[in-house]
Amino acid sequence: MNPAYPFVSIIIPVKNEAEILKRCLTSLFNLDYPQDSLEIIVADGNSSDETPTVAEDFGAKVVFNEKEVVVSGRNVGFKASRGDLVAFTDADCTFDSSWLKNSLKYFEIPGVGGVGGPTFLPKESSDFEKAVDLIFLLAENFSLTVHRKKVLSFREVNDLPGCNAIYKREALEKVIPVEEIFLTAEDVWMNYRIRQFGFKLIMAEDVYLWHHRRSNPKRFLRQVYRFSIGRVQVGMNNLRLLHPLHILVGWSLPAFLFVFFYLLIKNPSVLIYLLVIVIISLFLFSFLETKSMKVSLNFLLAIFIFIIGWSLGFWRQIIFPLKEIRGK
Repeated sequence: MNPAYPFVSIIIPVKNEAEILKRCLTSLFNLDYPQDSLEIIVADGNSSDETPTVAEDFGAKVVFNEKEVVVSGRNVGFKASRGDLVAFTDADCTFDSSWLKNSLKYFEIPGVGGVGGPTFLPKESSDFEKAVDLIFLLAENFSLTVHRKKVLSFREVNDLPGCNAIYKREALEKVIPVEEIFLTAEDVWMNYRIRQFGFKLIMAEDVYLWHHRRSNPKRFLRQVYRFSIGRVQVGMNNLRLLHPLHILVGWSLPAFLFVFFYLLIKNPSVLIYLLVIVIISLFLFSFLETKSMKVSLNFLLAIFIFIIGWSLGFWRQIIFPLKEIRGK
């Protein structure tokens, strides 16, 4: 091992992601970082495709993630790791060549336990991915997501994006294994616990990567539904981790349906007027941001999917809370 560089373990929970994993691993093995100071651990959730074979062909260590969800994948990956620094990322990410190297200087700041950075959308992304990314931009403006693009220099934060987070081992040893009760948002809970132990989390502009969004409506609906369930689960453990706007969006679908049917019966012309105003406003916002007609039309669809998915997940977890996350 190169004594000038700390040994780093990079953990990637996966399930049936053979094709995108190839891009991810190719990018990781092209990092400007000594390969003898690096190990890549793929926590495979019982994939039915070639995911484990792809990982092994690249020289990654493969561990079995029995419960098939991210929180258990991170736990088993960490147990198998050796790094002084441990990074978590996703199979749909690619990396700036200096991603790891740039993070090192921030760990020299007293008390820093974790470092993350911006998550950018790859240029080759589809119109639907760009529309979904615009929703994340809106969420960023309301401090509802840690998947940020706007990071000036570096600053202390409360949370790090799960796909772009590098930690000191001593910080993770305080909180891992994370309780395997969270369908998603386990990173929110983990970062909260790390700060409870007195460690600082830093977001830095030069620790960046590229992260694909969901590529079609079905996958995006499933993602948002699961995100909502996880956020409610975390919020039930600590209400401070549930933003009021998370709750407001949860109520948005029943509120919309109530107003829709009320106006449909009482005053259809007002209903049509309001729908037209909302649709035009959303379209103009998207067009001004992207200058693309196709992306703007996809944005209308993506917003609709987001509201449905979040509300369904929100109420599903409140009324019928998950008792088992295995294989979800």
